[in-house]
Amino acid sequence: MLGPLRTGDRSLLVVATVTACVASLGLVVIPVIKLGQIIFEDGGSSITRVLRAPGLGTAALHTILLACVVPLVAVPLGSAMALFLRRSDVSGRTLLRVAVVLPLIVPQFVLGYSWTQAYGRAGFTDDVLGIRWTGLNGPVGIAIVLVVDAAPICYLLTTVGLATRAQPELERAAHLCGAGAWTTLRTVTLPLLRPVLAAEVVLTFVATLESFAVPQVLGAPSGFATLTTRIYSDLTLASDPDSFLDAVTLSLGLVVIAAVVLLPSDLLLGPRLRAARTAQPAGAVLAAGRSWRAVAPALAIAGYTILAVGLPAVALVSAAITRAIGVRPTPSNWTLDNFRAALDGPTLDALWNSVQLAGLAAFVLIAFGLLIAVLERRRAGRALGTLAIVTFAIPGSALAVGLLIAYGRWFGGSLALILLAYLAKFWALAHRTLSGAVDRVPPAEWQAARTSGARPGVTVATIWLPSLAPALLGAWVLIFLTALHEVTMSSLLYSFGNQTLAVAVLNRQEVGDVGTTAALSVVLTAILLLGAVPAWVSLRVMASRRVGRVAERVALPVPGLAVAGAR
Repeated sequence: MLGPLRTGDRSLLVVATVTACVASLGLVVIPVIKLGQIIFEDGGSSITRVLRAPGLGTAALHTILLACVVPLVAVPLGSAMALFLRRSDVSGRTLLRVAVVLPLIVPQFVLGYSWTQAYGRAGFTDDVLGIRWTGLNGPVGIAIVLVVDAAPICYLLTTVGLATRAQPELERAAHLCGAGAWTTLRTVTLPLLRPVLAAEVVLTFVATLESFAVPQVLGAPSGFATLTTRIYSDLTLASDPDSFLDAVTLSLGLVVIAAVVLLPSDLLLGPRLRAARTAQPAGAVLAAGRSWRAVAPALAIAGYTILAVGLPAVALVSAAITRAIGVRPTPSNWTLDNFRAALDGPTLDALWNSVQLAGLAAFVLIAFGLLIAVLERRRAGRALGTLAIVTFAIPGSALAVGLLIAYGRWFGGSLALILLAYLAKFWALAHRTLSGAVDRVPPAEWQAARTSGARPGVTVATIWLPSLAPALLGAWVLIFLTALHEVTMSSLLYSFGNQTLAVAVLNRQEVGDVGTTAALSVVLTAILLLGAVPAWVSLRVMASRRVGRVAERVALPVPGLAVAGAR
């Protein structure tokens, strides 16, 4: 990206490389090595004990089955919604696009809990309609909620893939040659999207493999266990001294599985996912007019979002404002007592802890992610980019255990250890968000500024930051919101007085406090929504201004072009 380097640039690059390597070593490599060291020092007896433990095979089978089933449903679902919402004849397309990504704002454990309040025993549909889903607390319910959670990610990845890889002119040519919509999709669009779809499958597989919140919320009542819930049980519930070693062994096993799946995938798909052109909004499929082919899928998407997010959200709010379980959610039974009980002193402290941790992690990681995004353009830094992806794939429970072993003697029970876990887990979010943006910064502008005598710091401030501002803001918001509702690592690393808001919600749910759990879930989701909406508006404004500046540059040499575009 930088082209030929000047002496000052080389020194800056060396310092950046050393910094990135040291941070990667401390946050990821050492904790994983510590996991293996603990097992080695035990002589491998924990491996034998874990392999012979009752129920381990069943938990492993549950984990693998979920990790295989969820991508098979979530990837086609998310991709189909992205492909359909490209159509220009879809009524309410903007509203549907917002509705499709709403599950991203809802924390995973809140999503699972809201489904229990909507469709479970004594839930909203049971109270109002006398209808309940008896199989919600089990494998089918867990799989469906995980699909609802994963589908928006697949939708966004497919949307980005359509903007950077699809060729609308080829699709129009196929239509002009008489090809139908299905033939065009099968022969033109999908072949271009194959690397993106393959990446979605891998990402969804790994994310399901490490999922903890939904299996814990929906699986624990029915005894449905996965590897992540067994790790949690070994670390927090069991009194056997060997439980910690068993948790370490299971954690390392998940690391190995994730690495085996992700490393070859990243090496194979990484180069093919490089955008060949700047993302353009011109990929919409034009249509002559509205027809049942546009209306029926739109109604299907609307119905899906209502059932997957809308009704559970209503049920969650209803449970939060209803006096007691089993009482009909009528206005006469509404109260704010659950919110008053939920927002006590310890909960407000937990909220403040979450905001501090999420904000600090976001600031540190956008700098770290930008550093890795620049370094991987050089041969020496490509391994750091791959390490970022592998780190994201490491199950949070395994990473938390590794950090606890490596740094527990200094930071055990403190917020600093949770912060280290956030930094280790989420730097891939910053790296992947900023990597594409760095690709689109013109190298000539950097070289021109440096040739004119500008120092590297001045060049970064005047050339890079204005171009990267939308991506930096997007990365910050993504990390902040993700860290704010993270529960897996926080639940394993917190101590008394240092819990996060997500842990407070999970603890209330485990003791069966329905009203205050629902109230806390509503508060947490509202905080995430209040943070996401202004960021979304800001990104839209930045994008429109950037498009306007590009249009001005294009229109200036040919005065009539602006008029033609206005027509």
